[in-house]
Amino acid sequence: MEPAAPLESLKPVERPRPSPSATPLALDRPVPHLNPVRARTLFLEGSSVPEADVREPILSSWQRSRFWGVDADRIEAPYNADFDPHSRLATAARPVLDRLSEALQGTPMSLILTDSKGRVRERRTGDRALHRHLDDICLAPGFSYAEEYVGTNGIGTAAEDGRTAHVFGSEHFSERLQRVSCAAAPIRNPASGRVIGLIDLTSWQHTASPLMLALVREAAADIEERLLDIGSERERAALRAFLTYRQNSRKALVTLTDGLLLADAAATELLGPDDHRKLRELAAGPTGLSEQRMLLSDGRAVQVRGRQVEGEAADGVPAAYLIELRLVADLDEPASRASAQAPRLPGIAGCSPAFQGVVNQLLRHCGQGRWTLVDGEAGTGKHELVRAVHRHAAPTAPYAVHDAAHARAGTADWLRTVYQDLAEDRGTVVLRHLELLSAAVLGQLDAVLRTTAGRSGWVAALLTRDRPTLPRGGTPRDGTDPVAAVRARFGAEVTVPPLRHRTADVPPLVTCLIARQDGDVRCTEGALRALSRAPWPGNVRQLAGSLRYADAHRSGPLIEESDLPPSLLSQAQHPLSAWESTERDLIVQALLDHGGDKAKAAKALGISRATIYRKITSYGIRLGPDAR
Repeated sequence: MEPAAPLESLKPVERPRPSPSATPLALDRPVPHLNPVRARTLFLEGSSVPEADVREPILSSWQRSRFWGVDADRIEAPYNADFDPHSRLATAARPVLDRLSEALQGTPMSLILTDSKGRVRERRTGDRALHRHLDDICLAPGFSYAEEYVGTNGIGTAAEDGRTAHVFGSEHFSERLQRVSCAAAPIRNPASGRVIGLIDLTSWQHTASPLMLALVREAAADIEERLLDIGSERERAALRAFLTYRQNSRKALVTLTDGLLLADAAATELLGPDDHRKLRELAAGPTGLSEQRMLLSDGRAVQVRGRQVEGEAADGVPAAYLIELRLVADLDEPASRASAQAPRLPGIAGCSPAFQGVVNQLLRHCGQGRWTLVDGEAGTGKHELVRAVHRHAAPTAPYAVHDAAHARAGTADWLRTVYQDLAEDRGTVVLRHLELLSAAVLGQLDAVLRTTAGRSGWVAALLTRDRPTLPRGGTPRDGTDPVAAVRARFGAEVTVPPLRHRTADVPPLVTCLIARQDGDVRCTEGALRALSRAPWPGNVRQLAGSLRYADAHRSGPLIEESDLPPSLLSQAQHPLSAWESTERDLIVQALLDHGGDKAKAAKALGISRATIYRKITSYGIRLGPDAR
């Protein structure tokens, strides 16, 4: 595409720019000897792809697309219209989009803004035919163009790689995207360096130009500069309010902006990283920060009272929130009962208030025969806990377990045995892994539960949420709850907290798990500290696996810190979204499975070594000296 005259108005301002060598020419436009059409055909057939036929970033993206199970012939982009038009990103981008769209008016090119996950938030198109085609392929506001849904594309690939990406027509993984070419650049928070959005230019394949890359890089830099200006004003207002109010307040004090959290000494002692996230969720919630009670990650409760900082930013969003926290000593009676010291259960270890509360709740529900839905992340020990509660509360009663994973061998037989145990009207019946059942089977299970309601024994259904695995066929991508109908059959619901939310339980758990393996082994103080500060995405199951690894690698009677798995720790520099947590967990587990070998872990995940090295750095995954 030849630059139109209005593009002269896009002359960049004077600021440091990456050197030409920072981005290889291959990213600007496929070089003539490449043959991505043949390469894609070979790749989809499962054959070896010659290196000369396709660019390395594109091949890596194809591997990720296959890893996610993306359909090469259809577009299945999920839709979510929830978007704040006054967000910091939208406010910073608007003048840049206005200027660019005016310059590109009349050209067969579309200008697109997305959030950090590739969800389209705004689209400007000056060509009717291109506008209609983009609607046909769901490249429109509200739809997600993340690689996990639509495969290789400029937006999703730039989001995955964290750098500018250009995908030429035939390089797309999906057949339906091959009529267009696109270039996208990440937009980073100037304070944290975290990607908060992307800007993309999409055109017809035959009108694509290397100028697209230059334009998106320039636009991203302009948006980042505006973000810095907006953020600076908000942070100055937050700091002024914090310093002024702290002089007269005797309570713990926190000030929040969208990119900054200020806390005094009292608040710092009270709050952990998960509590920071809770405060942000409260501030963004429908009730705002009106006076209310919040349960901290360590089991204590605080009274929260907040207000908006005087003066608003230009986008209409409060500059900051000023929050007072008061530790609540006299908790409500049910909460006090839940957090009281629980009886010791054989094989179960945990002393944190949060875990003790869960044990007490389960004992109470079991004693009352109240049907209970027990949920939590994979590896938190839900089944071990339910079994221990049954043995404590009803040691002579029958105990039957029905795992939904076995339903695949014969749904009718599985449902029949469930019904038979429920109809006996005594003992405990446990239903495991309900999230594995299809909607149809869940409906049949709901009918079985309905016909056996009122039995005298205890029924516990175990549900694993936020499982770090890939979406399976038939699993909703829109966030709906497929277990909703069954959930309504249970009068109580208990969540087993993840291990990272109850770090006080790590030392007793270590003692308990080591006793199961070899009672004569102990951990040194250094190893125990390392275990206590680990994030444990795999929870108790991962802790047990790490101790088995350490036991196999120890050279003496003590487990040293150097005996622990090299990829045990991950210290991300910012709160992770659900998607980032899932990605982090997958990488940690792959590294554990391959003894810290990054090359093998990358191959197993279907990503390049460069990508896994970047992800390890981004998530702060700390590896030992022997990791490769």
